[in-house]
Amino acid sequence: MLAAIEFGQLAEVVWISLVSGIVVTATFGFVVRESARSAEARRAGESGAAAVHATLAVLFFAAFAAFVVVGLVIMLKK
Repeated sequence: MLAAIEFGQLAEVVWISLVSGIVVTATFGFVVRESARSAEARRAGESGAAAVHATLAVLFFAAFAAFVVVGLVIMLKK
């Protein structure tokens, strides 16, 4: 017996995987970028800019962690 392929569901899996992969990767990239900018500003003696970049790094990391947790919950429910 051949399995029936539902192309609508297959397409949904593909586009959700692409979008989530890009979003999660970009979010972690922002964590790295803002952390580096914070360290650079701290070395330059710009404490205000360093605090702003550190805060952004923490916010992006929180978003990254939330994406990972939501992804795990979705996978474990299926």
